[in-house]
Amino acid sequence: MREPYAPEMKYVLDACNLIFHSDDLYRTLDGQGFQAARAQLVDLLEGFVRRERLDPIVAVFDGSEKGAHLAREQREAGGRVVLIYANPRDEADRVIVDLVECAQRPGQLTVVSDDKFVVREVKKARGHTLGCSAFLKRVRESARDAKRDPFQGEDPRKYAGLADHELKEWTDLFGFKDDE
Repeated sequence: MREPYAPEMKYVLDACNLIFHSDDLYRTLDGQGFQAARAQLVDLLEGFVRRERLDPIVAVFDGSEKGAHLAREQREAGGRVVLIYANPRDEADRVIVDLVECAQRPGQLTVVSDDKFVVREVKKARGHTLGCSAFLKRVRESARDAKRDPFQGEDPRKYAGLADHELKEWTDLFGFKDDE
């Protein structure tokens, strides 16, 4: 059983660190390149945010000279995932630490990283840390739980617009019994 997520907590990800700790994301990076790995990461995070009803997740990437003309911040997946690219002269690690140090409530931030510098500095700034493997496990459990209970404990009969025979098919399919 996974621990419940506190709704006031916000995730900030060391995105490249996470990609290198995920076998799936790393394979995509190695085989198809950065853009494909980034798109896969956004899809993974969007699903997690939606299922868990979280605030948008911030993923911080190292900047590159090639991308110096691009926006430093992008919103993806309907605003559920915010991508921040460090200035090419900075590192994502420094941007992450600055985000926590400048936060009004650093205790509400959970930084996902295995980088020792990031973990040490975030803890000094009174933020929380979570290792990449633990975060990926939480995301996988969330997806597994959603498959097991697609209505998240809600009774599908409350949704209007279904014909009686459609309602019966769905309630039979998901094992709901008529209370009458």
